[in-house]
Amino acid sequence: MEHRCGTRYKVDLAVYARAHAGVVSSVGWLRDVSLTGGFLETSLPAQPLAHISLRLIDAEGQLGPRLEGQVVRRSANGLGIEWSEYATELIRALGRGVQNDHYTTALAASGS
Repeated sequence: MEHRCGTRYKVDLAVYARAHAGVVSSVGWLRDVSLTGGFLETSLPAQPLAHISLRLIDAEGQLGPRLEGQVVRRSANGLGIEWSEYATELIRALGRGVQNDHYTTALAASGS
């Protein structure tokens, strides 16, 4: 069951997402985050209760911090994710826009 805790922050971050033990992967967009979870805009075919691993992608295309979680909701345009562990400092930094300066949506041109 999905439970939200804390403030939800709007973000627009490119991420590399993997599900099903890494067998399925895709680039997606993290659209909002909170202390306990976030929403990933993606076409990744992960179902509720599936484990998912996200890596932020920086402006140079390099993989950054990892977020691990479980899919708690699937919608037409993405996945609701509950983090496996609170990512307190990272989420607070993203909410303040500190990390957003290091990560970009430059991959939009890639068609993801």
